[in-house]
Amino acid sequence: MATAKHVFVKDLEIGREGEAPFLVESLGRGRTNRGGLYLNVELADRSGRIAAKVWDAAEALAPKLAEGTVVLVRGYVDSYRSAPQFIIREARPLAPDEIHWPDYLKAAPRPLEEMKAELWILVESIPDDDFRRLVSAALRWPDLGELFYGLPAAKSLHHAYLHGLLEHSLSVGRLAAGVAAHYPKLNAALLTAGAILHDLGKVWEFTPPPKVDYSSPGRLKGHLVMGSEFLGRLAESLPGFPTEKLLLLQHLILSHHGEPEYGAPVRPQLLEAMVLHHLDNLDAKMEAIDSFIKAESNEEGWSAYHRLFGSHYRRTPDFPAPPAESQEPEKPLARSEGEGAEDEAPPEAAEKDPADEENPQGEGRLF
Repeated sequence: MATAKHVFVKDLEIGREGEAPFLVESLGRGRTNRGGLYLNVELADRSGRIAAKVWDAAEALAPKLAEGTVVLVRGYVDSYRSAPQFIIREARPLAPDEIHWPDYLKAAPRPLEEMKAELWILVESIPDDDFRRLVSAALRWPDLGELFYGLPAAKSLHHAYLHGLLEHSLSVGRLAAGVAAHYPKLNAALLTAGAILHDLGKVWEFTPPPKVDYSSPGRLKGHLVMGSEFLGRLAESLPGFPTEKLLLLQHLILSHHGEPEYGAPVRPQLLEAMVLHHLDNLDAKMEAIDSFIKAESNEEGWSAYHRLFGSHYRRTPDFPAPPAESQEPEKPLARSEGEGAEDEAPPEAAEKDPADEENPQGEGRLF
């Protein structure tokens, strides 16, 4: 049975000694000046990473420190070039049922079940029977749904954590539905279906956690092609699915990267395809830059230089709300005694406003 992890990388201070489980991110071998074998290890959990060394019994411990496994290690935290370094003395791989993966891998900030429920509400809102049943069939395909819900959306750039693929697809899907409502000329069903399924091929492009990497089919074909191919096979299994609708949806999948240099086999040639490309790009960059600011910002709020995006970034500060102004009711102008009295009608003779019959309390009235 999985047990909760209590000691995290962030807790490892120089001088600390004991044991704790960590994910082995990498394992390398080296030789000392005297020819002895030592191991370079990178340990990780959801809080961060730490470099580790094995000096003694390296030959015996190497098989127990395989990359992508969770290992209970015993040792102490030393200092190397002013940075903490864990010295491993003993190691024992954990059995699968002992591992609670969210302790070792970052997960989406939103609860999984909440996002799944929102996704299915969005699927049911697709205003076309054919597109709705194709999306539903794809997400219910054996084993595909669990991968779709669990995988990250990328190795490192955006939504690179457990459930990230679901979070990104849901976000782009909701954006698509909103844009389609703003622009009635768009086919809302096609755009929303394409948005939900645009990255579906990533369930075959990536290897599953804990060591998420590109699979051989992922490198040779890519998720755009594999997603389009899968939808083609799936549509053939649905009686009477229109060929034209499949073709349009496949175009959205194949073109959502926008340009061939970014992996798109074709450029967007439908309004819906153009919109999907920009929404996908927007959501990916929003999460990537937001995460970068959180991880790299200095005391003034500025991030380090982002090499891919070519800029520094700063989060907009929260401005304090202006103090509420007291609004005293206006006082009537003072009149001299008897002034204007002849213009006033007695209460029983005053005309009724027809609106008062429908709104006797006067709620929401401006005049």
